[in-house]
Amino acid sequence: MFEGVRPRAVLFGIVADIGATFIAMMLLTSFLGMQVGSENLSQAELMQLIEEALQQPPYLLVGGILGLLATALGGYVAARTAEVAPLLNAACVGLFDVVLGIFLIGGSPLWFSVIGLLLTLPAAIAGGVLFRRTA
Repeated sequence: MFEGVRPRAVLFGIVADIGATFIAMMLLTSFLGMQVGSENLSQAELMQLIEEALQQPPYLLVGGILGLLATALGGYVAARTAEVAPLLNAACVGLFDVVLGIFLIGGSPLWFSVIGLLLTLPAAIAGGVLFRRTA
């Protein structure tokens, strides 16, 4: 069933996904910090405002889209790195993300987490499809 899975390709895809997610979330958090940082606030008050803002629908949407784009990048990297079965390797990145997401559930509203988990595998496969179309 998993013939054609290249662990190295999947690992590269996971690293690309996590790295892109980290960078995107740091940029989003920095943007929020600039928005609320103009007031004279302590570090703790600033962090509390950022955490509250990240739970608002507009920022959840932006964060979710950035996360799915990072997952698609991970799928693309896995597909590109694999010598065979690019979509299978991309899907493995998505499966890893789904499992990781299940363990990390709880920091966001439940509806957001469920939608994110449902879209993760298709996003990773979309990255693999993008590779196949450009290869």
